[in-house]
Amino acid sequence: MDKKTDIRALSLEEIMTWLESKGEKAFRARQIYEWLWKKSATSFADMTNLSLGTRELLIAHFQINAVVVADSQISRDRTIKNAFKLYDGNVVEGVLIPTETRMT
Repeated sequence: MDKKTDIRALSLEEIMTWLESKGEKAFRARQIYEWLWKKSATSFADMTNLSLGTRELLIAHFQINAVVVADSQISRDRTIKNAFKLYDGNVVEGVLIPTETRMT
């Protein structure tokens, strides 16, 4: 079985081109991109403004490799440290450090 492509690895233009090659309307790419990057969809089934046929086409060709917060720590100074579990099982950490004028 071929491994499906992570759709989040594609640019908006690449999604648009792919959709057009499958006979879909190009504007659907913006809807998909919004679901992925603004609404944080983790399933094509969540993309309810797309037709069932379009969602099934996406399911057949792509996957969404979601990142999950595995652990989170907040210190007294409001520093936030998160451990993110990636789809491949690896864990990466990120830290958000507050200052008087910004978050770093």
